[in-house]
Formats: sequence, C-alpha cells, structure tokens
Amino acid sequence: MNRDTATIFNIQTMSTEDGPGIRTTVFMKGCPLSCRWCQNPEGLSLKVHLVHDRLRCIGCGTCRENCPRGALIFTEKGIVFSPDCQGCLTCVRVCPATAIRAIGEEITVDDLLARLLQDRPFYRNSGGGVTFSGGECLLQHEFLLNILPRLQEEGVHVCLDTCGYIGPEIFREVVPRAQLVLYDLKIFDEEKHRLHTGVSNRLILGNACWLGRSGIPVWIRVPVIPGYTGDAENIRDLALFIRENLPAAERIDLLGYNDICAADYEKLQLDFPLKGTARVKESTMMDLRRIMEISGVRNITVSNYEQGV
Repeated sequence: MNRDTATIFNIQTMSTEDGPGIRTTVFMKGCPLSCRWCQNPEGLSLKVHLVHDRLRCIGCGTCRENCPRGALIFTEKGIVFSPDCQGCLTCVRVCPATAIRAIGEEITVDDLLARLLQDRPFYRNSGGGVTFSGGECLLQHEFLLNILPRLQEEGVHVCLDTCGYIGPEIFREVVPRAQLVLYDLKIFDEEKHRLHTGVSNRLILGNACWLGRSGIPVWIRVPVIPGYTGDAENIRDLALFIRENLPAAERIDLLGYNDICAADYEKLQLDFPLKGTARVKESTMMDLRRIMEISGVRNITVSNYEQGV
C-alpha cells in the first residue's frame, strides 16, 4: 500500500451512474473477489496489464528485440506476455505501431487531484462529484485516506463504490471519510458466494451491518446475473437482510447483466465464463423488484435489461 501513489486503470468523466449528479469515476486496480461475471477484468489485478493489438501490429519484432527479459512470445493469436514480464513498459515505448499498450497507470495524489478538479464546475452545477471504484478501491486505502480529505477541502462530494470485503478496522477508518457509499451485495448464501466469487460473504455482511448503523448515506447495488444471483430466493434473502440491517438505505439498484465486458476479457487473453449469456428480461427484473417490495424494501431501481420481453 502507498499513501502517495495509486494504481488505476481508468478515469471516466461525465458519469451519471456512479452516484448523484455528473461524476468522475476513478477505477482503481486490484480486487479480492473473483466473480465469474466481473464487468471490469482490468481491475482484478493490482499489476499493470500489457495488451497486444494484433490488427495494429506490423510484425517488426522491435518489441521482442528490446525486451530486457525476453518475455514476449509470438503466437498465431498475437503476442503473449510470459510470467517473466516485469511490466517495465519498454515494449510499449519502442513499438512503432503502438500495438502494445498498458492497461493501468501509477498516479500520485497531486496529479490525480489536478485531473479531478478540472471538472469541478460540472460537479457543482449538477450536484455531482468524484466516485472511487474498481476493482476494489479500499485495497488502496492509504491512498484514499490521503486524497479524500483533500477533495472535500475543495468542496467536492466524494463517493466510495465497494464490495465491502476488507478488514473492519480499515472499513471503519476509510468509509466515514466519504459522503456516500455504493455497497455491493451479490449472494446471501455463504457457500454459493464462496463458489461464485472465491470468498466467503461473512466479512461483507458484517461490514454492511456496521454501515447500516453508522448513519452514512448508502445505496445498495445488486447485480442480477442469470444462474448466479438472479434467482427469487437470493433476491428475497438479500431484501430481508437489507430491511433488517440497512433500513435507511437511500436506494437499492437491481443491475441487469450484460456482456459488454467480453471484449475486455479477449483483450486481456482471459476466458469469459459467461460469454453468450442472454441479457435479463424486463419481466424478470420487474418480478425481482416485486419480490423486494413484498419483502419490505423500498426505493428500488432497475436498469440494464432487455426491454419489452
């Protein structure tokens, strides 16, 4: 962990889906979960990824000739980066066709702050601000503890988008520095959660209970993934948990699955387990919303579904 430098993979401006108003979302690298439906595979690892664009490549071999570790392997499908690659980025710098690029960058607090404050007029006029997402932003908590107060000193509304899988001592130190938390709840059953995300949900539910008692504004996000999270029993169990432990949640977002991220998996030379899975039907999303309402939960939004079906 570094107080002065973070590893990020995207800064998305003019975002309207990561909190109120117009926002800039900072996507930070590294995640303790391995959800089979992950929409941001670039954020799974803390390391900077190297990717090769086969269509741009002119096959000159300059990258291989200059790699200090001989870590580039030429295949029929393009360049593969061996485990010996240390991410020195020499290949990125010398490629004449810009066919190799890095996904991720290290950035200082001062540099990120300067970039974020460029959009301050949009934040001010729309009631927006800055959201830190990922990956899992709390993995780089020391950086957040440095930059969050500086943003608030500038009058910028700050939001944290988190899965909640972090030690309670860190969670309780960092989260109160934000003015809003977007909190992911995926699967209520512990064994199913472990099977499909790689970790138990006990830590996540425990932090959620504390968050519900803290008075910090919170939006709950529930991804609706066919075959994983989108069954009626899971949605009912999550709704009952929210009703009991997060009764003051300002809204609950049911987020339908999409496969837009499939291209990112291909780019990273990773298999996408859900490739070809159909989007959630509108009727299914409405049914799940009714289940939550019947369970005593209110202020439910639904999005990203196949309309008219």
